[in-house]
Amino acid sequence: MKKEVKYLLGTLLVGIAASFAVYQFALKQNVNPQVKMETPAFPLITNLVTSHSFAYGPVDAKVTVVEFFDPECESCSAVAPQIKKEMKYYEGKVRWVFRYMPYHHNSRNAVAALEAARKQGLFLEAMTLLFETQHQWGEKQVSTKDEIVKIVTSLSGLNKAQFMKDLEDPATDEILIKDQTEGKQAGVKGTPSFFVNGVMLERLSLDDLIAKINAGLAE
Repeated sequence: MKKEVKYLLGTLLVGIAASFAVYQFALKQNVNPQVKMETPAFPLITNLVTSHSFAYGPVDAKVTVVEFFDPECESCSAVAPQIKKEMKYYEGKVRWVFRYMPYHHNSRNAVAALEAARKQGLFLEAMTLLFETQHQWGEKQVSTKDEIVKIVTSLSGLNKAQFMKDLEDPATDEILIKDQTEGKQAGVKGTPSFFVNGVMLERLSLDDLIAKINAGLAE
């Protein structure tokens, strides 16, 4: 078989696999896959940064850190305080981007709350609060949407009426499908997973993350 034919066949198989992943996730989230596939794709900017992702830090930073996380993930919760410290330490030098990779029963509810809070400029505050209270609403086989809403709406300065409206925004499902699909294509198999300038950390290690950031800033 010629190289050109092998390449085309490989590309086709990758495309089919990606489409199937989107379809399967859509079914799990009770989303019509046909409708969602017809919506415009969020443009990929660079280093796994997309136009729909929450980002903190200068757009022209030499180093961009992308974290795929699940708000119901205990490991994500455990590492969050340190990531918050590093965000402060590298203020103005590093761009931090947060994308979703849902694995748990109430992940979708938590993501919807985060997105609703983000529309009011309270994404980081809501994420911190959900991690701190994860023991109250996480790791349960029943919906804890009401508990999540109660927790997030306790944030100072949040407009509850607007929050409740944004909580049902169908765009959240589009974001979840996009993040999960691109995350899997990039090699994400668990959370948290970190990428520094588009390169995934081989292991979950704060020392490795800092070393990669410093190396990128030194280039």
